[in-house]
Amino acid sequence: MDETPGCDCSRRSFLRGAGLTLAGVGIASLFPGPWIRYAMGAGPFNNKRLIFIFLRGGNDGLNAVIPGGDPDYSALNRPSLYIPPASSIDLNGFARLHPALADLTEIYGAGDLAVVHRAGFANNSRSHFDDQRTWENGNPADPKSYEGWLYRYIVDSAVDQGVKLPALSVQALPPVILRGDENFVNVANPDSFDYIFPDPKRSKLMNSWRTIYTDLTGLEPYRAALTDTSVKLIDTLDTYRSWDQTHWDPKDPGTGYSLFPVSDATNPPDPSGPNGKKFATTSYAFFKSLKICALSMLESDASNTNGTRIAGTELSGFDTHNSQGSTSGTQAQLLSWLAYGMRSLHVVLSGAATDPRAYAPVWQDTVVVTLSEFGRTSKENGSFGTDHAAGSCLFAAGGTVNGGVYNCDPSTWPPGVIFGDSGRYLLVRTDYRAIFWEILRDHMGASPSVADSVFPGYSSLGLAELGLIG
Repeated sequence: MDETPGCDCSRRSFLRGAGLTLAGVGIASLFPGPWIRYAMGAGPFNNKRLIFIFLRGGNDGLNAVIPGGDPDYSALNRPSLYIPPASSIDLNGFARLHPALADLTEIYGAGDLAVVHRAGFANNSRSHFDDQRTWENGNPADPKSYEGWLYRYIVDSAVDQGVKLPALSVQALPPVILRGDENFVNVANPDSFDYIFPDPKRSKLMNSWRTIYTDLTGLEPYRAALTDTSVKLIDTLDTYRSWDQTHWDPKDPGTGYSLFPVSDATNPPDPSGPNGKKFATTSYAFFKSLKICALSMLESDASNTNGTRIAGTELSGFDTHNSQGSTSGTQAQLLSWLAYGMRSLHVVLSGAATDPRAYAPVWQDTVVVTLSEFGRTSKENGSFGTDHAAGSCLFAAGGTVNGGVYNCDPSTWPPGVIFGDSGRYLLVRTDYRAIFWEILRDHMGASPSVADSVFPGYSSLGLAELGLIG
């Protein structure tokens, strides 16, 4: 039989091309629901969840997770940035944690935090734009691609089928990691994610289409076709509005402080902090975003109807060319927000928060992971900061995570590795794709058959994995 030249017969291309045709013939009337989900590649329903936090600007991994056992990490190489052992947090006798990350020790002590060093990819460009896209599109061979690896996972695994709000991001612009032919929800401002007009026009717009489509059912399989319609807009805004995020203020059971300091009223007091507050007001936007990510996980039910499975946000400002600081300063402030936020996710998703809503715990089903496009130069520059480099660190936390330190001990950190790339940069040991494919496969339940679609050419790369998920 003759083959059609150039035919791309992947499941994703088939679904994209056939979506409207299937809708037209009413596919749900031809086949039973479970068979359709199997045909679309989803298999049995999976209740696992993933939250990502992109640390934009290039986080200095050498000061976030300090290789204290390496003599090259020294005041000679980092005169204003060096953090001595007495001022940092020991993890394994070799690696130490920046003191601003102290809130992570609770998760680490519970065995639910993986601290991964020397992560990245070979021959990175050290361009913010290219390397951020590469971390998000999952393909170093094509840094200009704007299709995300999480998007490909969602579509290839049919995670979005039959789900009202399967994935969302909370940041100024939709991230590349979730971009593709279908648009997933991005909440640019949690406080104004609604119709832009005030009443009475707002109410008129909100209700004009509602009665027309009240009696329609079974629309979710045709999400891609409905994304840009008023039908989907009403559905999305109704779901988001039902979360009532402005009135949700879960508290730390030990201190009574708000887990998500999003305003002066919720910012925990600290006499040693500026203006008597622990966090600067500039942190509120990050905590608002993280709060929505947490709510999306907690509001997801186990029926796969209201099942948000992917949520993410960003924390910017890590491009510390100038006055980076050591135990205090720009990086320290950002790391303190990150650590408090990740601990807050741990508390609230595990069901330990003081919260009248009493959400069911989902920490055991959730992984929270950080990304950053590259690390910083191993030597301090002349502006008391660091420049663009290669390898850095990341954090993965969750109930299925095998906690501990990876790639930062005597066996994985040989002498000279701090300058192992071009004589200036920390040498990468683990490709970021191996880390995230482990999470997708072993935590999210992705089929091995989609590995090369999610991360092009993955099966032929021979990347060493770490065993992060138990």
